[in-house]
Amino acid sequence: MPVMADGGRHEGRLVLADGQLVAVFTWVTPEETIGGQERAGGWFLEAGFGPCGDLMSARPPVLADLDEAVTWVRARLGTA
Repeated sequence: MPVMADGGRHEGRLVLADGQLVAVFTWVTPEETIGGQERAGGWFLEAGFGPCGDLMSARPPVLADLDEAVTWVRARLGTA
């Protein structure tokens, strides 16, 4: 699903748990990530809700692939 983020169109994924929206991830390139050396492009937590929203004030994660994103969400929900 296309997401308008940072003034551009990004590939996005909505994550649902029990029919409720818990996270929105967008694909970012290495040039769009902060910190450069820590991680290349990946899935950025654009928005989190409920247990996935706790980190929004801190530094949201950039995850390597969708499997890693699902694992991250499940860990936050306590269903890992």
